[in-house]
Amino acid sequence: LSLKGSDLKSHVVVEMQDVDNRELVNMIGGNMVEVIVAHDVIGRLMIQCARAPGLAHVLENMMGFEGAEFYLKNWPELTDQTFMDITCRFDDAIPIGIKTTKEDGTTEIFLNPNNDMRIREGDEIMVLAEDDDSYDINDGSYPVKKTKPSKLHKDDVPQPEKMLFCGWRRDMSDMIKDLEDSVAPGSELWLFNTVPAKERTTLLLDKGNKEELALKNLTLKQAVGNPIVRKDLQNIKEAATDEKIGLDEFDSVLILADSVAIDHGADMESSDSRSLASLLIIKDILKKEALRKRLSGEATAKEADPISEILDTRTRSLLRVVECAGYVMSNQIVSAAIAQVAECRDLNAVLGELLSARGNEPHIVPITHYLDVGCEDNPCSFWDICRLARLRHEVAIGYKPAEVEWAEAGETILNPPDKGEPRRWDVKDEVVVIAE
Repeated sequence: LSLKGSDLKSHVVVEMQDVDNRELVNMIGGNMVEVIVAHDVIGRLMIQCARAPGLAHVLENMMGFEGAEFYLKNWPELTDQTFMDITCRFDDAIPIGIKTTKEDGTTEIFLNPNNDMRIREGDEIMVLAEDDDSYDINDGSYPVKKTKPSKLHKDDVPQPEKMLFCGWRRDMSDMIKDLEDSVAPGSELWLFNTVPAKERTTLLLDKGNKEELALKNLTLKQAVGNPIVRKDLQNIKEAATDEKIGLDEFDSVLILADSVAIDHGADMESSDSRSLASLLIIKDILKKEALRKRLSGEATAKEADPISEILDTRTRSLLRVVECAGYVMSNQIVSAAIAQVAECRDLNAVLGELLSARGNEPHIVPITHYLDVGCEDNPCSFWDICRLARLRHEVAIGYKPAEVEWAEAGETILNPPDKGEPRRWDVKDEVVVIAE
C-alpha cells in the first residue's frame, strides 16, 4: 500500500508464503505487482523433479543466472515467418515462444505456440540464451533434412504411478491438487511422516482455508513413521488397512523439508541433515533390495531415484561427497526466480506455466520418441531433432548424452552448442523438451 501511494514507475515483486493471499495482494497492488508464492513454487517444483529426477538439474540451470536464461527481443527480419520457420534461425539460442500485443493493448506470451503461428510486426521472440547479447539470427541457410518421425511408443500413454512423500508440509493440500492434475487415473500417493493419521484430514483443510480434496486420479494412502528411521522405512504400511508396501514398489520418492521438525525449532542445517539422512537410508535400502532380487533371480523393476529438498546451499558439497545427485535446491531456485521476475516481469507468467500441471512444462523424453536410432537418418543434428519435436508440438531445448550424468551435462541440457553439427545418437540419449 505504501508503494502504491508513491510515484514508483517500476513493477514490484512480492514474495508470499500462502497462495490464498495472492488475490488480496493483486487486488491492492493492481498492475504494478507481480506475486510469487514461494511455497507454491517449491511444491510444484518438487513434484516435477520427483517424477523425472533429471528435471532438478534442468530447472536449476533454467531458473538461475548461470548458463541459459530467458530473453525477449524483437527481430524485424523475422516478421511474417511462422514459429516452425524460426526453429533453426538462432545458432546460440533456442526459440520457445512469442510475445504478441492484442487489440486491447495488452500483451500475451505464447509458449510452444502452434507451428503455423506467424510473427507479426512488433512481436518479440522468447528464447533461451546465455545472455541478451550472445545470440543473433543466422542467414537461414540450414538445409531442412527430410527425417522421418519415429512412431509413437506405448509409454506415450500415461500409466498409473505409485509415489511416496516423506515428511509433511503445511501446503500439502496444494501439492496433492497439483499432483492430481498430473497423473493418470489409478495412481497412488503414500504420505509417510510422523503426523498421526487421524490429524491429517484436519491439517489438509488448514483451519477451513482449504477445500476438501476431491481426487479422481489419485488415491491417498496414510502411513505413519519416521523417515530417518530405517526400521520404519522398511515397514511402511497404511494406517487404516495395514496394507504394506516396499520402497522398491514406488515409481518416485520425494523427501520434503519436514515442517513438523521446523516448527519444533529445526534450522536449515538440521532440516537438511534429516533430509540427507533419509535420502541415504532410502538409497541403501533400494540398493540392497535390488541386489537381493538379482541374486535370487526375481524380476526387478527400475529403481526409483529418490529426490530430496535441500534448503541450505552449503549442503550441496556434502551431497557430492556421498555421490547423491537426487536433490533440489528449493530456496536457491525460488530466489533465482524472484530475481528474474524483478528483471523482467513477463517471466512471472512464463515460470508459473512451466511449473504448473496445466499448460506447457519441461519434460525429459527418450531420443527414440523422435528418431529410430538404427535407421539411415542417424547421425543427424540437434536442429533436426528440434524440427522433429515440432511435429509433435514440442520445443526441444537440450539433451543429455547417455554416457553423461545429469549433474555433468550442463553444457548440453539447455541451449547446446553446435546445433547444426551431425552426431550419432545413442538409444539411451534423452531430450529435454517444453510441451503440454
